[in-house]
Amino acid sequence: MSEAMMSLMLCRLIASAAILGATIAMAAKNVPLTHVVAIAGEPAYLPCDIATQDEDDAVLLVLWYREDLGTPIYSVDAREKDFGVAERWSDESVFASRAYFLPERRPAELGVDRVKASDQGIYRCRVDFKQAQTRNSRVNLSVIVPPNKMVITDDKGDVKQAIVGPYIEGESFTLKCDVSGGRPRPWVKWFRDEVEIDTPSTPQQGGGVRGVLRVGPLTRGDVRATLTCRASNHLRAHPIETTLTLDMNFPPLNVHILGSNQPLSASRRYDLLCQSSGSRPPASITWWKNGHRINNTKETLSSDGNTTTSTVSLQLSKSDAGAKLACRASNPQMPSVAALEDDWTLDIQYVPETVVRLGTNLDPTNIREGTDVYFDCIIKAHPYVYKVEWRHNGKILSHNVGQGIIISNQSLVLQSVGRKTAGNYTCVGFNAEGDGESKPFSLDVLYAPTCRSSQQRVHGVAKQERAHITCHVDANPPDVSFRWTFNNTANSNEVSDTYVSKAGTSSTVTYTPHTEMDYGTLLCWAHNRIGKQRVPCVYHIIAAGRPDQVHNCTVVNASLTSFGVRCSEGFNGGMPQSFLLEVRDIVSQVIVANVSSAVPRFTAISLEPGKTYAAAVLAFNAKGRGDPYPLRASTLRPPEKHHVHDKSLDVPRTAFQMSGAMSAAISGGGVAMLAAVLITVALRQRCAKRKPRGPAPTASPDKLRDKDDSESDDRNPDIIPSDTDHMQQLDYFRQQQVSTISPPNNRAPRGSIAGVRGSIPGYCPLRTAPPPAHPVMHDNSTSTVGIPPPAGFASGSCTLPRNAGGAVSSHSIPLQHLRTLPRAHPHAHAHTHAHANAHTISAHANPPRDTPL
Repeated sequence: MSEAMMSLMLCRLIASAAILGATIAMAAKNVPLTHVVAIAGEPAYLPCDIATQDEDDAVLLVLWYREDLGTPIYSVDAREKDFGVAERWSDESVFASRAYFLPERRPAELGVDRVKASDQGIYRCRVDFKQAQTRNSRVNLSVIVPPNKMVITDDKGDVKQAIVGPYIEGESFTLKCDVSGGRPRPWVKWFRDEVEIDTPSTPQQGGGVRGVLRVGPLTRGDVRATLTCRASNHLRAHPIETTLTLDMNFPPLNVHILGSNQPLSASRRYDLLCQSSGSRPPASITWWKNGHRINNTKETLSSDGNTTTSTVSLQLSKSDAGAKLACRASNPQMPSVAALEDDWTLDIQYVPETVVRLGTNLDPTNIREGTDVYFDCIIKAHPYVYKVEWRHNGKILSHNVGQGIIISNQSLVLQSVGRKTAGNYTCVGFNAEGDGESKPFSLDVLYAPTCRSSQQRVHGVAKQERAHITCHVDANPPDVSFRWTFNNTANSNEVSDTYVSKAGTSSTVTYTPHTEMDYGTLLCWAHNRIGKQRVPCVYHIIAAGRPDQVHNCTVVNASLTSFGVRCSEGFNGGMPQSFLLEVRDIVSQVIVANVSSAVPRFTAISLEPGKTYAAAVLAFNAKGRGDPYPLRASTLRPPEKHHVHDKSLDVPRTAFQMSGAMSAAISGGGVAMLAAVLITVALRQRCAKRKPRGPAPTASPDKLRDKDDSESDDRNPDIIPSDTDHMQQLDYFRQQQVSTISPPNNRAPRGSIAGVRGSIPGYCPLRTAPPPAHPVMHDNSTSTVGIPPPAGFASGSCTLPRNAGGAVSSHSIPLQHLRTLPRAHPHAHAHTHAHANAHTISAHANPPRDTPL
């Protein structure tokens, strides 16, 4: 191709481009223009309308141009794909990865992150549709560039950043605030304590601006004032600012020691305060004692910075009395001003110093029970004490010769000390400064072992069941050794050490009863180097059985629909027991309430108002139920309705007057009635004395029980008295034709030994033969079905071992253990004498076996 032809083609191309450019320029004038303002560093969003007029239409291509560039800078190409997954492209030299298209917005937007000053310009958005004509829109993006530098200088040209000064009262000064950078040019303003000050600002070369602030003359009120220079060029742009705090120097106005001229106590640590006000910077406060500086001080500043407080911690002694304590305040920035001083002459007083000293002839490591101990209280005090007090374990001791406590002047005498006397002893001296208590003197009293209280004394154990009986003693020194013996109705045996273990002041014996003769009493003795235990610890081993009947039941807190029942529990049969309250309708005998509890305290609810119920309280354990305790309980009646009173029905009544004859007749009738009652009682007692007493085995169970009730408490001091009103309550219910709650089975009455019935709580005598069967007497007219026993509980006869009913042979029991057995009642001697021989013959015929251990 020739050179002429190439030149011709180039000319044509340039002409076409010029025509195209002119056409585009003419078209651009008709395109709407949108203005967008953005802050440099923040995101900007350029709108572009891509909405279609027809539902069948779609966007094929979106092109973004910047007018100073001829090529696209961003595109979204959906010509071969769906618009949602259209290919996006961004010019690396313009936006690069900072640009992203947001088609879901209305209108759609081109987002640009971290806008730069170079991004300012006019942008054009071209949208090509599948059917509609191409759409163009323009956006004028204005980028605001905030000022980037601020410098504040004073009269000397020194740059100030946080604090200006310090100045003294009456001075004046000038501050210049120079701001550079920013597009458009920024404005500069001064603020004092966030209040704008009218200050001039002038443009500077290079596009900067200066604001000038003149302050003065200064006063004390100007101290710590805040001066702020603030510059900005747009409301949306974050202004830049610098805040200065005005600092001034002032000498202290005053100084004084707080609480001076007060007496101080020796050996106490005091925090003394000295305050100084009016100094700027804060005054330097120093403490001096007799011309020597005290270094352990601490200074604090008030919230307004005007008052300085210095604290010195001193622990004075008796030798500091009369010393001079001084506090000095000065401004270190103003050395030419003399320091202010406040002094204090110390007045030292101290609490009594006391020491407890044991008598010289006493050894504190070998003080035994029964010896006499005396102490002396050595006192040093100023002023001197006006009272001396002795304390034992923190409690004040009083002079009491009867209790062996003798206090004389500064001495304490303890006569015949015991274990309760041991502990810490202190003496306290009182004077005007307070009370001084000595260090405690620990008095250790040595004593022989004794049985510890609050132990389980009765253990219910079944046959072939292994039991662990623990003996706890108190002893000092606690190095003790133990000895166990077992007693029953036949003999007394030593317990082999094989079955005994020891842990400190406790010893445990492992015991397994195999026969009825293996039930009895275990006795535990302990001894240490002081001596042997005088009274052994006694533990009763009984066969685990049903619990005894509750007693002393009362109805409490009755209301319209509820009432409560409170009882005293009986012996638990050697096992944990629970309690049951059953409430029945008197007529239908239907159970209307059934309440169980771990203690004999119940509340029956949801009852009918104004009705009387038959209630029964019984105890039960794993061996079965105890005898029920019957009682009656009633709910309150509802209030009656009140009717309007008819005054017309009122009839005047005449006063009743008793004549002398009527009074005499009534008095005579009363005397005659009283005489008849006394004669009847005398005849019944005489008949009762003449009535022959039958043998015990053939007596009815009810009579046996009545007799046992009257004699059991005196014969056996170790048992808990039972409720003697039980049979009277049963008779009362029979007379009232009300069914009583009976045991599940018609059992024979419990056996007895030496006239003591087996149902006494806390006591179950040993037996060598089964108890005789005595049928229980019941009134057919009033007998009802008893309360069925709970699931899992036995309902047979008493499982505790019993005697067939004779006196125990006294020669088989050691004399020192007779106190654990029931004692014979004086009135029961004649009754039990008849059975003594039979029992003795039975005991010789079947001698008891030794208890296996």
